[in-house]
Amino acid sequence: MHVLVALVLATAAVSPRGAVATAHPLASEAGASLLRHGGNAFDAAVAAAFALSVVEPQSSGIGGGGFALVYTARDRQVHVVDFREVAPAAARPDMYLQDGQARQDLAEAGPLSIGVPGAVRGYVEILKRWGKRPLREVMAPAVSLAANGFQVTPSFVSLSEERRECLAADPDASRIFLRGIESGEPEPLDPGDKLVQPDLARTLQAIGLHGADAFYKGLLAKRIAKDVQAKGGILSEKDLAAYKVRDRAPIEGTYRGHRIVSMPPPSSGGMLVIALLNVLEREDPRAGGYYRPEHFLHVMAETEKRLFALREGWGDPDFNPRMMQIAHDITTKEFAASLRGQIGERATPAATLVQRQEGHTTHLSVIDEEGNAVAMTTTVNNGFGSCVVAKGTGVLLNDQMDDFAIAPDVPNAFGLSGGKENAPDAGKEPLSSMAPTFLFAPSGELRLAVGAAGGPTIPTTVAQIIIHLVDDKMKLDEAIAASRVHHNLSPDAIRMENNGLEAETQKALAARGHQFRVARFPIGKACGVEVDPATGFRAAVADPRFDGAGAIP
Repeated sequence: MHVLVALVLATAAVSPRGAVATAHPLASEAGASLLRHGGNAFDAAVAAAFALSVVEPQSSGIGGGGFALVYTARDRQVHVVDFREVAPAAARPDMYLQDGQARQDLAEAGPLSIGVPGAVRGYVEILKRWGKRPLREVMAPAVSLAANGFQVTPSFVSLSEERRECLAADPDASRIFLRGIESGEPEPLDPGDKLVQPDLARTLQAIGLHGADAFYKGLLAKRIAKDVQAKGGILSEKDLAAYKVRDRAPIEGTYRGHRIVSMPPPSSGGMLVIALLNVLEREDPRAGGYYRPEHFLHVMAETEKRLFALREGWGDPDFNPRMMQIAHDITTKEFAASLRGQIGERATPAATLVQRQEGHTTHLSVIDEEGNAVAMTTTVNNGFGSCVVAKGTGVLLNDQMDDFAIAPDVPNAFGLSGGKENAPDAGKEPLSSMAPTFLFAPSGELRLAVGAAGGPTIPTTVAQIIIHLVDDKMKLDEAIAASRVHHNLSPDAIRMENNGLEAETQKALAARGHQFRVARFPIGKACGVEVDPATGFRAAVADPRFDGAGAIP
């Protein structure tokens, strides 16, 4: 079988005592240090998440939010913690319409793009319910990294270059993340330059001492709200004080006898993972190999197009009573049979698919010696979020309002459009593509905790990793390193990584009517931890396309 490997092969960190995989080595080490000193997977996940908020501000942070799947080994239960940002109370469906024109730019950056952050409540809640170590100890690595600094990575520099104008527009963000401010010519740091964040260190220290309320109430909340409003935003102290974590029931499916548990709405990611795998389960990936012949990839691309066409009518289940029924229907084997029946031997033009109607996120996966596990995906949405830092706090705030549909058929920064079901409104969660996922072996044992960053490429990335593990019998490092493809419906082309398809395969797919685009950036940014079914050893793998690494106790 021919599978092309992206860049370099991922390196697995392996131990019988646990493993941590994140998009930054320092964050992985922060989590592993907790395992090393008597903590469990939940302590390690929270330590890693807070550390990521310091060392990977371009992708996540305490000014953002996300989702977590939590597996408690003692009772074999999966719990869903939803700490996604919500729209402020002053949000309205028409808030981005000015003089009859949709202003997508106002949702993609700046003060009006900011949703109510959920990360701090989410992290602290996970620790409170399932952790063993005190919050102050769990947060110590993040505080130290913010106070003493760290060397920035090429990914940090690349995204700060891409968002340079956005960062330069906010005096507090530019002071922290750019240089040359005094001369009036702000520019990105160089790889290896040291980034020190004393304001953020003090904020994190306050949270460690006083809990999540230090962020959502009192002086810190007042500073955040006051600064956002002074810059033209609508986030208020009341919004912060009212924020609550939501508990939800996971969605489940199977793939060739393996149980899959993933994120429910308001994330579309879990639905897309399970629905895609349900269709591909009907195909034979061994008829020549995963990338040869082309039939398996043809069905994959055609399924993805149809699923993304359906996505436009989805939204927050707390505002859309039918959403959970839709999630149930989409993830059934019967729906998969119906969808497969629509796929012929040739590509269907995207324009003929009825629509009812690059991502900067991060993921971490952790497993400990007892088998407890966390798959957590967090984000500030676009690179460096809103590019707004609340003065004196060091808190870089999200631009999660961009994940709402600001007007019908107006695409967001990731090329996704939506309808009224995903219009902004007070207290509403925007639709997401995040898909933290657990894979269980047919015997019932946890095999994999995985997830990815990358906007709409998240669910297709997760699905392809599972296919490589189950069908191609790969180890996790091979599965994550293997080249990936993706179809987003619009543009109507299969996106592939550079040299990601053999010429023979590409030619055969073209004969079926498919077009191709070489992705500007790698497709997806995955992190996972795997339990070897033979030895019980835990392996942590971060995507070799980026700067991450696994760590062990």
